[in-house]
Amino acid sequence: MPYTPFEITDRIRSVREKYLTMTVPVETNAYAPKKYKNLGTGDRWLTLGYLRGWTENRNAATTILRASYAEARELCDSQPQIFDDELLVGHLYLPEYTDEEQAEYDRLYEGFAATGSTLESRLARKCHICLDFEKLIKKGIRGILDEIQKNTKKLDIFGRDIYPDFEGVKKAEFYECVKIELEAVLDLAKRYSEKALEMSKLCDEPRKSELVKISGIMSKVPEYPAETFYEAIQSVQFFLSTLFGLYPLGRPDKYLYEYYEKDIKNGRLTREFAQELVDNFCLYVSDRVFTRAACGFIVGGRNADGSLVENDLTYMFLTALDHIKLPDPNGALAVNKKTSDDILMYASEILSRGTTHPAFYNDEAIVDSFTQNYNCPFEDAVDFIHSTCAEMTIAGKSKGYTTAFQIDLPRLLWNTVKENPDATDIDQILNAFSDMLFKAARNHAHNYSLRMLEASRIGNGPMRICALIDDCIAKGKSIYDGGERYTFIQPIFIGFSTMVDSLYAYKALVLDDKALSGEDFIGIAEQDFKDSEELRQYIIKKIPHYGNDNELVDSLAQRVSQIILSVMKSEELPMGSIMMPGTFSYINHASSGARMGATFDGRPSGYSYSDGCGPVQGRDVNGPTAMVKSLTSWNQSEFLGGMVVNIKFGKDNLSGEKARNFISVLRTFMERGGLEMQVNAVDRETLRDAVKNPEKYPDLIVRIGGYSDYFTRLTPTLQQEVIDRTEY
Repeated sequence: MPYTPFEITDRIRSVREKYLTMTVPVETNAYAPKKYKNLGTGDRWLTLGYLRGWTENRNAATTILRASYAEARELCDSQPQIFDDELLVGHLYLPEYTDEEQAEYDRLYEGFAATGSTLESRLARKCHICLDFEKLIKKGIRGILDEIQKNTKKLDIFGRDIYPDFEGVKKAEFYECVKIELEAVLDLAKRYSEKALEMSKLCDEPRKSELVKISGIMSKVPEYPAETFYEAIQSVQFFLSTLFGLYPLGRPDKYLYEYYEKDIKNGRLTREFAQELVDNFCLYVSDRVFTRAACGFIVGGRNADGSLVENDLTYMFLTALDHIKLPDPNGALAVNKKTSDDILMYASEILSRGTTHPAFYNDEAIVDSFTQNYNCPFEDAVDFIHSTCAEMTIAGKSKGYTTAFQIDLPRLLWNTVKENPDATDIDQILNAFSDMLFKAARNHAHNYSLRMLEASRIGNGPMRICALIDDCIAKGKSIYDGGERYTFIQPIFIGFSTMVDSLYAYKALVLDDKALSGEDFIGIAEQDFKDSEELRQYIIKKIPHYGNDNELVDSLAQRVSQIILSVMKSEELPMGSIMMPGTFSYINHASSGARMGATFDGRPSGYSYSDGCGPVQGRDVNGPTAMVKSLTSWNQSEFLGGMVVNIKFGKDNLSGEKARNFISVLRTFMERGGLEMQVNAVDRETLRDAVKNPEKYPDLIVRIGGYSDYFTRLTPTLQQEVIDRTEY
C-alpha cells in the first residue's frame, strides 16, 4: 500500500535554518587556511581543547596514549549547545575564539606541528567507517567499559620474571586509550543532561517539558542501554556528535525498528513525532560533513534471516531526505526482487522534486559478491553500507581504506600507446596496458602500505570508535592495527569510459581501418585536434561509443575490467587485507581531466573524464535501456570499491505514471548485475542559467561522482561535466 508521508513541520524548518548557519555547513573550502588547522584531511579540524590535551600530556608513555588524552581533553573543553526547537542534542564544539585564545591556539599548534607531524600528515584514510550502533544502543558505553575491563583482567602482563609480555602491553595500551575516550564521552553527556535541566527552568511550556525530557534521556544514554525509540536515536546521534569526520548512520531502519515498533504499539510514540526525530537526526549530519564530502545511510535490503526490510522507518528516512533537501545525508535505498514498487515509486517522486537522494544499491548483487568473492557470511553481508560516496563496507565490522590510491586510466592508455606506436593489433595494446597497470598499482600499493604501517604505529584517529567495530575489543587491537573483522583496500580507477572510448577509437582508426598511423593519431591528439576538427567530430558522431549497446565497444569494456581484476588479484595481500577495486571517481575525473591533454575519443584537452562507470558525457544517444545494457555487459560484482552510474531524467519522467518507466529501467539494471544508480532531475537550461546567475540558485544540488554538492560551488570543469550529461 502506498505510504502517506507527513509534511515537514515548522519545528524542523526552524532547526534546519539554525543548523545551516553553523561552522561546518557554511564552510566552502575546508582545506583553506583558517583559525582551525586540519588534522590529516579537511574532514578533521584541530581544536584548542585537543591542542591543550596534546601539550599537557607530552610525557605520556606512547604517542597513541597521548592522542587519546588529547581527544579526551577536547571533549572536556566542549560546552553543551542546545538550540531552540531541536529534539536531539549533541554538536561539534567549534566556538569563536577570543584574541587570547587564538594566540594560545597558534602557539600550541606550532608545538604540535613540531612533535606530531606524522599525526598531522596524510596517513592511511581516516574515518569513512560505519560503527556498530546496535551494540551502542543495546549495551551502552557502561556495558562496553565492563567488556574492556574483563578483557584487561585476562592479560597476564607481569606473569614473567622481568620483562612483561609485549603483546599484552600493546593490548593494555589499546584498552586504556578506548577507556580514556569513552569516559570523556560520558562526562560530556552528563553535562548535556545538566544543561538541558538548567535551561528548562528558564523556559515556558511546551519547551520546558521537552528540555526536562531531554535531560532525563541524556542522564541515561549513551551510558546505559536504550529502552525507547527516542533514547536509541539520541544515543547514536550523541556518540557521533563527539567525532569529526565521515561516519555514516548505517542501516537505521534495522537497528532502530524494534524500539519504534514497541513504542508505537504501547502508545508512547506517535508516527508524526517519530518523523520529527528522524528529520532532526538526518539534519544533524550537516553539522559535521563539509562540502565535497559525503556521509549517509542505507535503508531497505534484507535482514540476517533473508526477510525484506521495508517498514515505516524505511519510508521515514526517505521522507527526511525530501524534507531537508541538503547534500547530506547521502541517503540510499537497497533494492532487491522483493522490494515493492510502492517504495520505488515513492523514492522516484522524491527525486522528481530535485532531491538528489536516494541512490539505489543492488542488494542481491552486492550481498552475493561479499559472500562469494570476499568470503563474508550472509548475516554480515546484508549490513553492507556505502562508507561515504559509493564504496562498500560492512557496518560495524570493517575498515575500508577508501580511495587508497588512484589509477588514471586514460593517461595510462595514452602512455601505453606512446610507448607502442607500432602495435598492429588490440592484443598488443592491451597486453602492454596490463603490464603498465601492474607497475603503477605496485608502486601505489607500496606507498600506501607505508602509510598503513605508520598508522598502525601511532594510531590514526579516535580510539573510541574501535569499541563499536568487531572484533577490536576481543583482539585487543585498534582498526589501525588489524583489529577489525574485514580490511578492504579500495583503489579507484578513474576515467573508465573515457579510456574505453579512446581504446575503441584507436582500434578503429589505426588498427582496423588504418586510416591513421599510431604516430599520426598521437600527434593529432597532442595538438588538441588543432586543424583536425573534422576528424574529432567524426570520432564523436560516427564511431561507436560505450553506453549504446554496441557489442564491439562493450567487449573492450569487458576486457579492461578483467585486466583490472587480474592485476588486483595477482598476489595475496598482507594481514588478511582484501583488495577491492572501484571505478567511482569522487571529483577526480574532473581534476585529472583538467590536467590531461586531448584523448583519442575526441575529448579536448582539459575537459573532464567520464564519471564513475557511466558513459562519456553526452555520448549515450540510444536511450536508457541501451545504456543499461552496455554498463551491465561486463561483470561489476567485484568492483565494490565504488561503482557510480549517474543518470539524468527530466522531472516529469520521475513522477506519476511515467515513474514506472524509470522503475522498469532500474529493475532491469539491477537484474543484469548493475551495482549502483544515482539520479539527477534537473534540466540543462537551469544548469546553464545557474552558471550565469549563481546568486539565483544557492540551493541547487547535483550529483557528482558518488556524492551531492551545491552546483554553484563546483569548479567550471565539474559544472560543464554535469551540464553535458545526457538527459532522458
